[in-house]
Amino acid sequence: MKLIKKNDPREAGTIELGRDAYTDRLYGCFRFDNPRAGGFAPEREVEIVFRSGNKIQVRVPESMRIQLPEGKAVNLGSFSMEPIGENLDTMMLLTMRAGWNQTEADLRRIVDLDPRGSFVARLAAGDYDIPVSTATVAPLGERHTWIGMILVHPELRRQGIANAMMQHCVRYAIDQGKIINGLDATPMGNTVYGAVGYVDSYRIWRSYFSPAEFRNSPHDTDRVSRVSADELEELVRYDTARFLERGNIIRGLYADSAGEAYLYRDDNGDVRGYVLARPGRLRHFVGPFLADSREAAADLLACVCKSLDRQGVREAFIDTPESRFADPGVYDKSVFDQEKKPSGHRLIREITPVRDFTRMYQAVDERKAEELTANFTRVEKLERSSARVEAFTQTMRASVANYTETMGFLEYEANVLQQYYWGITGPEKG
Repeated sequence: MKLIKKNDPREAGTIELGRDAYTDRLYGCFRFDNPRAGGFAPEREVEIVFRSGNKIQVRVPESMRIQLPEGKAVNLGSFSMEPIGENLDTMMLLTMRAGWNQTEADLRRIVDLDPRGSFVARLAAGDYDIPVSTATVAPLGERHTWIGMILVHPELRRQGIANAMMQHCVRYAIDQGKIINGLDATPMGNTVYGAVGYVDSYRIWRSYFSPAEFRNSPHDTDRVSRVSADELEELVRYDTARFLERGNIIRGLYADSAGEAYLYRDDNGDVRGYVLARPGRLRHFVGPFLADSREAAADLLACVCKSLDRQGVREAFIDTPESRFADPGVYDKSVFDQEKKPSGHRLIREITPVRDFTRMYQAVDERKAEELTANFTRVEKLERSSARVEAFTQTMRASVANYTETMGFLEYEANVLQQYYWGITGPEKG
């Protein structure tokens, strides 16, 4: 069953509020008169599915308009956060508005990892109750998490909502006893995450390519084979030894790969790499993949891409670290769409980088905790005694306990993990 039950923006030509309670809830973002994000309009054309080229006519009766104050929505009594519950359709809508590649199955898999750790933010008062933002804290094994899916309707931006959701996620992860809490940030989100103590590790590029490039590429059929159900735990052990414990993620992705899962073994029969692939909303995903050597990575990519090519898959996404490009391009942290992207990928000849992410981890020591609290108080224009500042202070103090282990993992990623050949895709980390 589709997550969006009525007026799916992939099919609708017009969205009119005031006629149907479901539509009013899902598209209630257009009711807000936000002085920080363009204001209210009774009629507008909106490209709800990012870069689809399809503009939808949105109509909202003037009588339904909701005026936001000059302050921020997060300070209103009508703002709240709670487990996502029945609001997974809002998360799906927000991924399309952002141009992300997740499918309904991806979102269900992420939320099922920990339904209590997936959140929706709502503005509710009087005659309205409108979901405006989502976020997830996906467990990686028993000790770690990956924070993601922090999405806000564009009509509600600059109201402090993303920052509040991020704080909520960090508090939840720490309260669950999680140690390393990572994320991959878009340029738009980088500042939000930095405000709660996240630091940059390295950049990852999402790129697309044609599997047909590998149509005639040789690969060692004695070393590469499809992953059987009996071999899955062996794959999980290999992945855990190279990265972090995330067997729960890998098992879910394997189940969704529909056979597009391959292992690379050395002469002794030991696993030295793997790759998974599966459909996405816009393009197929290739990844995660991980290999000890360039030879293993090339053989794995050739094998999975030949299979996708035979199925008629014309383009696929892959996310790889910037270190796998010969020319890293020019990076400007403040720019969403980098002008000079990297080139000269070491595994894929014809590849088009489209967007960058920054791998980030929360690294807060005692001094940083005080600095972040002071900055939060100043930026939000709050009294030090306010409930929001007190909650922020407690979160930062609790974060200090993870500092040593997080910094150790940052060192490992910089000096060890970059020696391997690997790629990721959004849904395996939330």
